[in-house]
Amino acid sequence: MKKQEVDSLPLTAAYFKLLLEDLYAKFKENHKLNELPKSMQFFGYGNYNAEKPNLKSDLEQIGSDFINGKYLYDKVRDYHKGKPVIKLNRYYKAIVLLYLGYESIDQFLNKNTLGDVTEKKQLDLLYDATANQTYYYVNYYFGEENLILKGETVISNNWKKVKHTYVYPKEDGSIETHYNFGNIIRREDTLHINSKTLLDGKLVEGASEIYYVGHNDLASLKFLIGTYCTFDNYTNTVAGEAIWEKCASKEDMEERVKDPRIPPYIAMEVRNKRIVNKSIVPTQFLEISNHSPYASIYESLTGTYEFNFMIDGVGVEQLKFKIAPNNYKMIPLTENVYFENDSLKLLNKGSVVHFSFDFTGIIAFDQVQIYFKTYFLKPNSEIQNGTFSGIDNENRLVNGEVRIQFKANVY
Repeated sequence: MKKQEVDSLPLTAAYFKLLLEDLYAKFKENHKLNELPKSMQFFGYGNYNAEKPNLKSDLEQIGSDFINGKYLYDKVRDYHKGKPVIKLNRYYKAIVLLYLGYESIDQFLNKNTLGDVTEKKQLDLLYDATANQTYYYVNYYFGEENLILKGETVISNNWKKVKHTYVYPKEDGSIETHYNFGNIIRREDTLHINSKTLLDGKLVEGASEIYYVGHNDLASLKFLIGTYCTFDNYTNTVAGEAIWEKCASKEDMEERVKDPRIPPYIAMEVRNKRIVNKSIVPTQFLEISNHSPYASIYESLTGTYEFNFMIDGVGVEQLKFKIAPNNYKMIPLTENVYFENDSLKLLNKGSVVHFSFDFTGIIAFDQVQIYFKTYFLKPNSEIQNGTFSGIDNENRLVNGEVRIQFKANVY
């Protein structure tokens, strides 16, 4: 079984000494110092001067949480007292490694080798051989520039930790990567993920995700389907559907992410499954979006409709329904007809209405799209004409004219 990195950072005294020397050197380099300040000033605790260089401030510029300088000082004091193992908790582990320029503890160990015996002691501390193995997934979603994007998702620590590596292809053929680090909580039949992202060298709040897993053994999951809520590269708040597909190994995951092709069974599910809210703060309802000025026309859609569908001048079907004035729900009034899916939109600056229906029940159509002008949406309007296209219940493509009788709600 593959060894799994533990959550905290336990270091032997020998490796803690190397980490400490790295910290000292990095601090002096960053602040162009020949000597370190005294301990209180260096670690940033007690009666220190926050305006002068200190490690506490340096680390707080990377992460979003408070740094306790006394905590770090106490760890150094434990080392000088001869303690054989010094342990940093998960947050300080991540921040210190980032400060030193390491993406993982493995990079630090690879750079600092101390011989087989000492290294084995360190690895025995650092890895738990009995923990569950790491799981690798390709993460698909509909993202920026209206593209289906994918990235690497690595699950570790017995399904408690996740690392996302999002890959953005650029026009010049290069790629841009963004990293998210998250905690996983299982609640009954769902997984909840809250993550932080590495942005300009800092860990900031990233995304929230929820995936349905049922009551299955997590290790057996071939696919996970869920939703995410985060911000995009343009600081817009976004939400959408994500699908994870399991990989056989880390190498398999990396190869799949490099491949520019998107599997059709993924594309047909996630394409256009994305909500983008622009980064605006409206001061009145007319500024909510570019559709807002047409709210009064949208309100006039409520009422009762009777459609007579014509193909080559011959009536082939009738449909009656209403749009409720309180919540704009579309309610069928024709007997034995139900709306499996429905939508209504205003197009062309509010001048055209678009209805879309997927039907079940006794009706000549399975799906129809209907377009008509909005100018007759008023009380006591006469019969007006629109156009429709769709699929009938014999799977034929059909189109024609629809005659519309409308009765507005009277308040």
